[in-house]
Amino acid sequence: MKDCLNILVIDDDETDRMTVERLLRKEGVEAVIHEAPDCSSGIEKMKSNEMDCVLIDYRLPDANGVEVLEKLREVNRNNIPMILLTGMGGERLVAEVMKKGASDYLPKDGLSGKILAQSIRNAIQVRSFEKKVRAAENALAESEKSYRTIVETVSDIIFRLGPDQKIEFINPAIRFFGYEAIDLIGQSIDKFIDMGSANKDIIAKIATQEVGPLATCNLEVNFKFARESVLGEATKPVPVLLDAFGLWDVTDEQVFKKEGERNFLGTLCIARNIMEVKAVEKELLQTQQDLMKAVEDLKLLSTHDGLTEIANRRFFDEYSAKEWKRAQRDKQSFAVIMIDLDYFKSYNDTYGHQRGDACLKKVAGVIKGAMKRPADLAARYGGEEFVLVLPETDKDGAYKLAEQLRQEVVSLKLEHQGNIHGTGVTVSLGVATEVAEPGKLFPDLLTKADKALYEAKGAGRNRTSLFD
Repeated sequence: MKDCLNILVIDDDETDRMTVERLLRKEGVEAVIHEAPDCSSGIEKMKSNEMDCVLIDYRLPDANGVEVLEKLREVNRNNIPMILLTGMGGERLVAEVMKKGASDYLPKDGLSGKILAQSIRNAIQVRSFEKKVRAAENALAESEKSYRTIVETVSDIIFRLGPDQKIEFINPAIRFFGYEAIDLIGQSIDKFIDMGSANKDIIAKIATQEVGPLATCNLEVNFKFARESVLGEATKPVPVLLDAFGLWDVTDEQVFKKEGERNFLGTLCIARNIMEVKAVEKELLQTQQDLMKAVEDLKLLSTHDGLTEIANRRFFDEYSAKEWKRAQRDKQSFAVIMIDLDYFKSYNDTYGHQRGDACLKKVAGVIKGAMKRPADLAARYGGEEFVLVLPETDKDGAYKLAEQLRQEVVSLKLEHQGNIHGTGVTVSLGVATEVAEPGKLFPDLLTKADKALYEAKGAGRNRTSLFD
Protein backbone atom coordinates (compact mmCIF):
# COMPACT_ATOMS: atom_id res chain seq x y z
CA MET A 1 0.00 0.00 0.00
CA LYS A 2 1.15 3.57 -0.72
CA ASP A 3 2.87 5.54 2.06
CA CYS A 4 0.34 8.37 1.74
CA LEU A 5 -3.24 7.77 0.63
CA ASN A 6 -5.71 10.07 -1.10
CA ILE A 7 -9.02 9.53 0.68
CA LEU A 8 -12.27 11.25 -0.30
CA VAL A 9 -14.89 11.73 2.46
CA ILE A 10 -18.38 12.53 1.15
CA ASP A 11 -20.43 13.67 4.17
CA ASP A 12 -22.61 16.75 4.77
CA ASP A 13 -21.67 16.74 8.47
CA GLU A 14 -18.38 18.61 8.95
CA THR A 15 -17.94 17.09 12.41
CA ASP A 16 -18.11 13.57 10.96
CA ARG A 17 -15.57 14.49 8.29
CA MET A 18 -13.20 15.80 10.94
CA THR A 19 -13.79 12.66 13.04
CA VAL A 20 -12.69 10.45 10.15
CA GLU A 21 -9.49 12.45 9.73
CA ARG A 22 -8.80 12.34 13.47
CA LEU A 23 -9.36 8.56 13.72
CA LEU A 24 -7.05 7.82 10.81
CA ARG A 25 -4.35 10.15 12.13
CA LYS A 26 -4.59 8.43 15.53
CA GLU A 27 -4.04 5.03 13.84
CA GLY A 28 -0.96 6.34 12.05
CA VAL A 29 -2.55 6.26 8.59
CA GLU A 30 -0.79 8.84 6.40
CA ALA A 31 -3.53 10.30 4.21
CA VAL A 32 -4.59 13.44 2.39
CA ILE A 33 -8.29 13.89 3.17
CA HIS A 34 -10.43 15.40 0.41
CA GLU A 35 -13.86 16.56 1.55
CA ALA A 36 -17.19 16.84 -0.25
CA PRO A 37 -20.52 17.81 1.40
CA ASP A 38 -22.76 16.14 -1.20
CA CYS A 39 -22.82 13.61 -4.02
CA SER A 40 -22.38 16.11 -6.86
CA SER A 41 -19.25 17.69 -5.44
CA GLY A 42 -17.95 14.22 -4.57
CA ILE A 43 -18.24 13.18 -8.21
CA GLU A 44 -16.27 16.27 -9.27
CA LYS A 45 -13.57 15.45 -6.73
CA MET A 46 -13.28 11.91 -8.11
CA LYS A 47 -12.94 13.25 -11.65
CA SER A 48 -10.19 15.70 -10.76
CA ASN A 49 -8.15 13.60 -8.28
CA GLU A 50 -6.68 10.09 -8.22
CA MET A 51 -8.31 8.67 -5.10
CA ASP A 52 -7.29 5.48 -3.26
CA CYS A 53 -10.54 5.12 -1.29
CA VAL A 54 -13.91 6.87 -0.90
CA LEU A 55 -15.84 7.06 2.41
CA ILE A 56 -19.52 7.87 1.89
CA ASP A 57 -22.26 8.88 4.31
CA TYR A 58 -25.49 6.97 3.72
CA ARG A 59 -27.72 10.04 3.68
CA LEU A 60 -26.59 13.05 1.66
CA PRO A 61 -28.55 16.19 0.73
CA ASP A 62 -28.83 15.15 -2.93
CA ALA A 63 -28.90 11.33 -2.71
CA ASN A 64 -29.00 8.38 -0.33
CA GLY A 65 -26.32 5.67 -0.06
CA VAL A 66 -27.62 3.38 -2.80
CA GLU A 67 -28.14 6.27 -5.23
CA VAL A 68 -24.69 7.64 -4.40
CA LEU A 69 -23.08 4.29 -5.13
CA GLU A 70 -24.86 4.07 -8.48
CA LYS A 71 -23.79 7.59 -9.46
CA LEU A 72 -20.20 7.14 -8.33
CA ARG A 73 -19.94 3.82 -10.12
CA GLU A 74 -20.60 5.61 -13.42
CA VAL A 75 -17.46 7.74 -13.00
CA ASN A 76 -15.42 5.15 -11.05
CA ARG A 77 -13.42 3.90 -14.03
CA ASN A 78 -10.51 2.71 -11.88
CA ASN A 79 -12.67 0.68 -9.47
CA ILE A 80 -11.75 2.83 -6.48
CA PRO A 81 -13.00 1.04 -3.33
CA MET A 82 -16.04 2.72 -1.73
CA ILE A 83 -16.90 2.27 1.97
CA LEU A 84 -20.30 3.28 3.33
CA LEU A 85 -20.55 4.98 6.74
CA THR A 86 -23.97 5.18 8.36
CA GLY A 87 -25.77 5.39 11.63
CA MET A 88 -28.67 3.20 10.51
CA GLY A 89 -29.51 -0.02 8.66
CA GLY A 90 -29.35 -3.76 9.11
CA GLU A 91 -28.41 -6.90 7.23
CA ARG A 92 -30.72 -6.14 4.32
CA LEU A 93 -29.17 -2.73 3.84
CA VAL A 94 -25.70 -4.26 4.03
CA ALA A 95 -26.60 -6.76 1.32
CA GLU A 96 -28.08 -4.01 -0.86
CA VAL A 97 -25.10 -1.64 -0.70
CA MET A 98 -22.60 -4.48 -1.18
CA LYS A 99 -24.54 -5.54 -4.27
CA LYS A 100 -24.26 -1.99 -5.58
CA GLY A 101 -20.47 -2.09 -5.39
CA ALA A 102 -19.56 -1.01 -1.84
CA SER A 103 -16.35 -2.57 -0.52
CA ASP A 104 -17.50 -2.43 3.09
CA TYR A 105 -20.23 -1.10 5.41
CA LEU A 106 -19.35 0.50 8.75
CA PRO A 107 -21.75 1.91 11.35
CA LYS A 108 -20.81 5.38 12.62
CA ASP A 109 -22.00 4.48 16.11
CA GLY A 110 -18.93 3.36 18.05
CA LEU A 111 -16.67 3.56 14.98
CA SER A 112 -13.04 3.11 16.02
CA GLY A 113 -9.91 4.17 14.20
CA LYS A 114 -8.66 0.58 14.15
CA ILE A 115 -11.79 -0.74 12.42
CA LEU A 116 -11.85 2.17 9.94
CA ALA A 117 -8.15 1.85 9.10
CA GLN A 118 -8.41 -1.94 8.69
CA SER A 119 -11.46 -1.60 6.43
CA ILE A 120 -9.62 0.91 4.22
CA ARG A 121 -6.51 -1.29 4.06
CA ASN A 122 -8.55 -4.40 3.21
CA ALA A 123 -10.51 -2.57 0.49
CA ILE A 124 -7.34 -1.18 -1.11
CA GLN A 125 -5.64 -4.58 -0.88
CA VAL A 126 -8.60 -6.36 -2.54
CA ARG A 127 -8.55 -3.74 -5.31
CA SER A 128 -4.82 -4.40 -5.78
CA PHE A 129 -5.43 -8.17 -5.94
CA GLU A 130 -8.21 -7.71 -8.51
CA LYS A 131 -5.94 -5.57 -10.68
CA LYS A 132 -3.24 -8.25 -10.51
CA VAL A 133 -5.78 -10.95 -11.41
CA ARG A 134 -6.85 -9.00 -14.49
CA ALA A 135 -3.21 -8.46 -15.46
CA ALA A 136 -2.46 -12.17 -15.04
CA GLU A 137 -5.52 -13.15 -17.10
CA ASN A 138 -4.47 -10.75 -19.86
CA ALA A 139 -0.96 -12.20 -19.78
CA LEU A 140 -2.44 -15.70 -20.04
CA ALA A 141 -4.50 -14.67 -23.09
CA GLU A 142 -1.38 -13.19 -24.70
CA SER A 143 0.50 -16.41 -23.97
CA GLU A 144 -2.19 -18.47 -25.70
CA LYS A 145 -2.12 -16.07 -28.64
CA SER A 146 1.66 -16.44 -28.89
CA TYR A 147 1.33 -20.22 -28.71
CA ARG A 148 -1.12 -20.26 -31.62
CA THR A 149 1.13 -17.93 -33.62
CA ILE A 150 4.06 -20.30 -33.16
CA VAL A 151 1.98 -23.34 -34.13
CA GLU A 152 0.73 -21.60 -37.26
CA THR A 153 4.11 -20.21 -38.37
CA VAL A 154 6.60 -22.93 -37.33
CA SER A 155 8.04 -24.98 -40.17
CA ASP A 156 7.35 -28.28 -38.39
CA ILE A 157 4.02 -29.91 -39.26
CA ILE A 158 1.63 -30.23 -36.34
CA PHE A 159 -1.68 -32.02 -36.68
CA ARG A 160 -4.31 -33.49 -34.39
CA LEU A 161 -6.40 -36.60 -35.02
CA GLY A 162 -9.79 -37.23 -33.47
CA PRO A 163 -10.77 -40.53 -31.82
CA ASP A 164 -11.98 -41.65 -35.28
CA GLN A 165 -8.43 -41.11 -36.65
CA LYS A 166 -9.62 -38.25 -38.88
CA ILE A 167 -7.72 -34.96 -39.06
CA GLU A 168 -9.23 -32.30 -36.77
CA PHE A 169 -6.46 -29.70 -37.08
CA ILE A 170 -3.29 -29.22 -39.12
CA ASN A 171 -1.07 -26.15 -39.22
CA PRO A 172 -0.20 -24.16 -42.39
CA ALA A 173 3.26 -25.80 -42.63
CA ILE A 174 1.58 -28.57 -44.65
CA ARG A 175 1.51 -26.14 -47.59
CA PHE A 176 5.13 -27.13 -48.27
CA PHE A 177 3.68 -30.37 -49.66
CA GLY A 178 1.05 -28.59 -51.74
CA TYR A 179 -1.94 -29.04 -49.40
CA GLU A 180 -4.25 -26.44 -47.90
CA ALA A 181 -4.86 -27.14 -44.22
CA ILE A 182 -8.61 -26.52 -44.47
CA ASP A 183 -8.94 -29.14 -47.23
CA LEU A 184 -7.47 -31.86 -44.99
CA ILE A 185 -9.90 -31.43 -42.09
CA GLY A 186 -12.01 -34.57 -41.77
CA GLN A 187 -9.67 -36.55 -44.04
CA SER A 188 -7.64 -39.66 -43.25
CA ILE A 189 -3.86 -39.27 -42.78
CA ASP A 190 -3.17 -41.46 -45.80
CA LYS A 191 -4.08 -38.33 -47.76
CA PHE A 192 -0.52 -37.05 -47.26
CA ILE A 193 1.33 -39.95 -45.56
CA ASP A 194 2.71 -42.79 -47.68
CA MET A 195 1.60 -45.90 -45.80
CA GLY A 196 3.48 -48.46 -47.89
CA SER A 197 2.82 -52.12 -47.22
CA ALA A 198 2.59 -51.81 -43.42
CA ASN A 199 -0.61 -49.77 -43.56
CA LYS A 200 -2.28 -50.92 -40.33
CA ASP A 201 0.92 -50.88 -38.28
CA ILE A 202 1.79 -47.30 -39.27
CA ILE A 203 -1.74 -46.02 -38.60
CA ALA A 204 -1.68 -47.67 -35.15
CA LYS A 205 1.64 -45.97 -34.32
CA ILE A 206 0.57 -42.56 -35.64
CA ALA A 207 -3.00 -42.57 -34.25
CA THR A 208 -1.74 -43.87 -30.91
CA GLN A 209 -3.63 -43.65 -27.63
CA GLU A 210 -0.46 -44.14 -25.58
CA VAL A 211 1.17 -41.46 -23.47
CA GLY A 212 4.56 -40.92 -21.82
CA PRO A 213 7.30 -43.44 -22.66
CA LEU A 214 4.83 -45.65 -24.56
CA ALA A 215 3.91 -42.89 -27.01
CA THR A 216 5.29 -42.88 -30.55
CA CYS A 217 8.72 -41.22 -30.80
CA ASN A 218 10.93 -40.55 -33.84
CA LEU A 219 8.83 -42.66 -36.20
CA GLU A 220 10.19 -42.35 -39.76
CA VAL A 221 7.41 -41.92 -42.32
CA ASN A 222 7.14 -40.41 -45.79
CA PHE A 223 5.00 -37.37 -46.59
CA LYS A 224 3.60 -37.27 -50.12
CA PHE A 225 3.31 -34.16 -52.28
CA ALA A 226 -0.18 -33.19 -53.42
CA ARG A 227 0.83 -32.93 -57.09
CA GLU A 228 3.55 -33.89 -59.51
CA SER A 229 6.43 -31.60 -60.39
CA VAL A 230 6.16 -29.08 -63.22
CA LEU A 231 8.13 -31.52 -65.39
CA GLY A 232 5.38 -34.10 -65.04
CA GLU A 233 7.55 -36.49 -63.10
CA ALA A 234 6.42 -38.14 -59.90
CA THR A 235 7.72 -36.24 -56.88
CA LYS A 236 9.44 -38.46 -54.35
CA PRO A 237 7.95 -38.54 -50.85
CA VAL A 238 9.93 -36.73 -48.17
CA PRO A 239 11.05 -38.74 -45.10
CA VAL A 240 10.20 -37.05 -41.77
CA LEU A 241 10.51 -37.95 -38.10
CA LEU A 242 7.17 -38.02 -36.32
CA ASP A 243 6.23 -38.02 -32.65
CA ALA A 244 2.66 -38.81 -31.57
CA PHE A 245 0.99 -39.12 -28.18
CA GLY A 246 -2.56 -39.72 -27.02
CA LEU A 247 -4.70 -36.95 -25.53
CA TRP A 248 -6.92 -37.83 -22.57
CA ASP A 249 -9.12 -35.89 -20.15
CA VAL A 250 -7.03 -37.23 -17.24
CA THR A 251 -3.35 -37.08 -16.32
CA ASP A 252 -0.80 -39.44 -17.88
CA GLU A 253 -0.45 -41.24 -14.55
CA GLN A 254 -4.16 -42.06 -14.48
CA VAL A 255 -3.99 -43.35 -18.06
CA PHE A 256 -1.25 -45.81 -17.05
CA LYS A 257 -3.36 -47.11 -14.15
CA LYS A 258 -6.02 -48.27 -16.61
CA GLU A 259 -8.74 -47.70 -14.03
CA GLY A 260 -11.38 -45.08 -13.34
CA GLU A 261 -13.44 -43.10 -15.82
CA ARG A 262 -11.45 -41.47 -18.62
CA ASN A 263 -12.09 -40.35 -22.18
CA PHE A 264 -9.75 -40.51 -25.17
CA LEU A 265 -9.75 -37.18 -26.99
CA GLY A 266 -7.50 -37.95 -29.94
CA THR A 267 -3.82 -37.86 -30.92
CA LEU A 268 -1.37 -34.97 -31.29
CA CYS A 269 1.35 -35.47 -33.91
CA ILE A 270 4.48 -33.38 -34.60
CA ALA A 271 6.63 -34.05 -37.66
CA ARG A 272 10.17 -33.06 -38.74
CA ASN A 273 12.04 -30.77 -36.30
CA ILE A 274 10.38 -32.46 -33.37
CA MET A 275 12.91 -31.73 -30.64
CA GLU A 276 12.75 -27.98 -31.21
CA VAL A 277 8.96 -27.94 -31.26
CA LYS A 278 8.72 -29.98 -28.06
CA ALA A 279 11.08 -27.58 -26.29
CA VAL A 280 8.96 -24.58 -27.33
CA GLU A 281 5.75 -26.35 -26.40
CA LYS A 282 7.07 -27.35 -22.99
CA GLU A 283 8.18 -23.80 -22.22
CA LEU A 284 4.85 -22.31 -23.30
CA LEU A 285 2.82 -24.87 -21.37
CA GLN A 286 4.89 -24.20 -18.26
CA THR A 287 4.32 -20.47 -18.69
CA GLN A 288 0.58 -21.05 -18.98
CA GLN A 289 0.56 -23.23 -15.86
CA ASP A 290 2.53 -20.62 -13.91
CA LEU A 291 0.14 -17.89 -14.99
CA MET A 292 -2.92 -19.98 -14.19
CA LYS A 293 -1.50 -20.78 -10.75
CA ALA A 294 -0.82 -17.06 -10.20
CA VAL A 295 -4.43 -16.27 -11.13
CA GLU A 296 -5.74 -18.91 -8.71
CA ASP A 297 -3.43 -17.68 -5.92
CA LEU A 298 -4.55 -14.09 -6.39
CA LYS A 299 -8.21 -15.09 -6.44
CA LEU A 300 -7.63 -17.05 -3.22
CA LEU A 301 -6.08 -13.99 -1.57
CA SER A 302 -9.06 -11.85 -2.53
CA THR A 303 -11.56 -14.28 -0.96
CA HIS A 304 -9.68 -15.44 2.15
CA ASP A 305 -8.71 -13.71 5.37
CA GLY A 306 -4.97 -13.09 5.39
CA LEU A 307 -4.49 -13.83 9.11
CA THR A 308 -6.65 -16.90 9.73
CA GLU A 309 -6.50 -18.33 6.16
CA ILE A 310 -10.23 -19.07 6.14
CA ALA A 311 -12.91 -17.34 4.06
CA ASN A 312 -13.34 -13.60 4.58
CA ARG A 313 -16.58 -11.65 5.09
CA ARG A 314 -16.88 -10.82 1.40
CA PHE A 315 -16.71 -14.44 0.28
CA PHE A 316 -19.08 -15.45 3.11
CA ASP A 317 -21.73 -13.01 1.83
CA GLU A 318 -21.47 -14.35 -1.73
CA TYR A 319 -21.32 -18.02 -0.75
CA SER A 320 -24.14 -17.96 1.81
CA ALA A 321 -26.49 -16.20 -0.65
CA LYS A 322 -25.78 -18.85 -3.30
CA GLU A 323 -26.16 -21.80 -0.91
CA TRP A 324 -29.37 -20.36 0.58
CA LYS A 325 -30.96 -20.18 -2.89
CA ARG A 326 -29.90 -23.76 -3.59
CA ALA A 327 -31.38 -24.89 -0.27
CA GLN A 328 -34.62 -23.03 -1.05
CA ARG A 329 -35.07 -25.00 -4.26
CA ASP A 330 -35.04 -28.28 -2.29
CA LYS A 331 -36.55 -26.83 0.92
CA GLN A 332 -33.63 -28.14 2.96
CA SER A 333 -32.67 -27.45 6.55
CA PHE A 334 -30.01 -24.75 6.87
CA ALA A 335 -27.87 -23.88 9.90
CA VAL A 336 -25.69 -20.93 10.91
CA ILE A 337 -23.32 -20.83 13.91
CA MET A 338 -21.91 -17.53 15.18
CA ILE A 339 -18.74 -17.81 17.30
CA ASP A 340 -17.14 -15.14 19.48
CA LEU A 341 -13.96 -15.38 21.57
CA ASP A 342 -14.74 -14.53 25.19
CA TYR A 343 -13.12 -11.39 26.64
CA PHE A 344 -10.80 -11.08 23.65
CA LYS A 345 -10.19 -7.38 24.20
CA SER A 346 -8.85 -8.28 27.63
CA TYR A 347 -6.67 -10.92 25.97
CA ASN A 348 -5.13 -8.35 23.61
CA ASP A 349 -4.65 -5.87 26.43
CA THR A 350 -2.90 -8.50 28.54
CA TYR A 351 -0.77 -10.36 26.01
CA GLY A 352 -0.49 -7.94 23.09
CA HIS A 353 -1.84 -8.03 19.54
CA GLN A 354 0.86 -10.40 18.27
CA ARG A 355 -0.23 -13.17 20.63
CA GLY A 356 -3.83 -12.15 19.95
CA ASP A 357 -3.31 -12.85 16.24
CA ALA A 358 -1.69 -16.20 17.06
CA CYS A 359 -4.69 -17.06 19.25
CA LEU A 360 -7.12 -16.22 16.42
CA LYS A 361 -5.16 -18.43 14.01
CA LYS A 362 -5.27 -21.42 16.37
CA VAL A 363 -9.00 -21.06 17.03
CA ALA A 364 -9.59 -20.66 13.27
CA GLY A 365 -7.64 -23.88 12.72
CA VAL A 366 -10.00 -25.76 15.04
CA ILE A 367 -13.03 -24.28 13.28
CA LYS A 368 -11.67 -25.05 9.81
CA GLY A 369 -10.89 -28.63 10.84
CA ALA A 370 -14.52 -29.17 11.82
CA MET A 371 -15.73 -28.46 8.27
CA LYS A 372 -15.99 -32.03 6.94
CA ARG A 373 -18.40 -31.62 4.02
CA PRO A 374 -17.64 -29.76 0.77
CA ALA A 375 -20.61 -27.39 1.21
CA ASP A 376 -19.72 -26.38 4.80
CA LEU A 377 -18.00 -23.01 5.10
CA ALA A 378 -16.08 -21.33 7.93
CA ALA A 379 -15.44 -17.59 7.66
CA ARG A 380 -14.03 -14.76 9.72
CA TYR A 381 -17.00 -12.47 10.33
CA GLY A 382 -15.32 -9.69 12.27
CA GLY A 383 -12.38 -9.02 14.57
CA GLU A 384 -12.78 -12.00 16.91
CA GLU A 385 -16.03 -13.32 15.45
CA PHE A 386 -16.40 -16.34 13.17
CA VAL A 387 -19.42 -17.74 11.34
CA LEU A 388 -20.21 -21.21 10.01
CA VAL A 389 -22.57 -21.97 7.11
CA LEU A 390 -23.96 -25.51 7.29
CA PRO A 391 -26.36 -26.47 4.47
CA GLU A 392 -28.53 -29.57 4.97
CA THR A 393 -28.02 -29.44 8.75
CA ASP A 394 -30.77 -29.58 11.39
CA LYS A 395 -30.64 -28.02 14.86
CA ASP A 396 -29.43 -31.21 16.57
CA GLY A 397 -26.51 -31.59 14.18
CA ALA A 398 -25.63 -27.89 14.38
CA TYR A 399 -25.81 -27.82 18.17
CA LYS A 400 -23.68 -30.96 18.45
CA LEU A 401 -21.03 -29.47 16.18
CA ALA A 402 -21.08 -26.17 18.11
CA GLU A 403 -20.56 -27.92 21.43
CA GLN A 404 -17.76 -30.00 19.94
CA LEU A 405 -16.04 -26.84 18.73
CA ARG A 406 -16.43 -25.16 22.12
CA GLN A 407 -14.82 -28.10 23.88
CA GLU A 408 -12.00 -28.33 21.33
CA VAL A 409 -11.16 -24.65 21.86
CA VAL A 410 -11.01 -25.28 25.60
CA SER A 411 -8.71 -28.25 24.87
CA LEU A 412 -6.24 -25.92 23.20
CA LYS A 413 -5.40 -24.65 26.69
CA LEU A 414 -4.45 -21.18 25.48
CA GLU A 415 -3.61 -19.08 28.50
CA HIS A 416 -6.07 -16.26 29.27
CA GLN A 417 -5.84 -14.87 32.78
CA GLY A 418 -8.58 -12.33 32.07
CA ASN A 419 -11.21 -15.03 31.45
CA ILE A 420 -13.55 -15.45 34.43
CA HIS A 421 -14.17 -19.10 33.40
CA GLY A 422 -10.64 -20.12 34.22
CA THR A 423 -7.21 -19.42 32.84
CA GLY A 424 -7.78 -20.50 29.24
CA VAL A 425 -9.35 -19.14 26.06
CA THR A 426 -13.06 -20.00 25.61
CA VAL A 427 -15.73 -19.19 23.06
CA SER A 428 -19.45 -18.47 23.07
CA LEU A 429 -21.62 -19.81 20.26
CA GLY A 430 -25.05 -18.99 18.86
CA VAL A 431 -26.87 -21.56 16.73
CA ALA A 432 -29.87 -20.96 14.47
CA THR A 433 -31.53 -23.32 11.98
CA GLU A 434 -34.27 -22.83 9.44
CA VAL A 435 -35.95 -24.77 6.65
CA ALA A 436 -35.03 -22.73 3.59
CA GLU A 437 -38.42 -22.17 2.01
CA PRO A 438 -39.26 -19.70 -0.76
CA GLY A 439 -39.87 -16.23 0.66
CA LYS A 440 -37.57 -16.67 3.64
CA LEU A 441 -34.39 -14.57 3.81
CA PHE A 442 -30.90 -15.66 4.84
CA PRO A 443 -30.19 -12.37 6.70
CA ASP A 444 -33.08 -13.25 9.04
CA LEU A 445 -31.43 -16.58 9.89
CA LEU A 446 -28.13 -14.77 10.46
CA THR A 447 -29.87 -12.36 12.82
CA LYS A 448 -31.29 -15.29 14.81
CA ALA A 449 -27.83 -16.82 15.17
CA ASP A 450 -26.52 -13.45 16.33
CA LYS A 451 -29.31 -13.22 18.92
CA ALA A 452 -28.48 -16.72 20.13
CA LEU A 453 -24.83 -15.68 20.48
CA TYR A 454 -25.90 -12.61 22.45
CA GLU A 455 -27.94 -14.88 24.72
CA ALA A 456 -24.95 -17.19 25.27
CA LYS A 457 -22.76 -14.24 26.22
CA GLY A 458 -25.44 -12.80 28.49
CA ALA A 459 -25.80 -16.14 30.25
CA GLY A 460 -22.17 -16.13 31.30
CA ARG A 461 -20.23 -17.06 28.11
CA ASN A 462 -18.29 -20.27 27.39
CA ARG A 463 -21.52 -21.92 26.27
CA THR A 464 -23.68 -22.66 23.24
CA SER A 465 -27.14 -21.15 22.87
CA LEU A 466 -29.74 -22.40 20.38
CA PHE A 467 -32.18 -19.82 19.03
CA ASP A 468 -35.69 -20.84 20.06
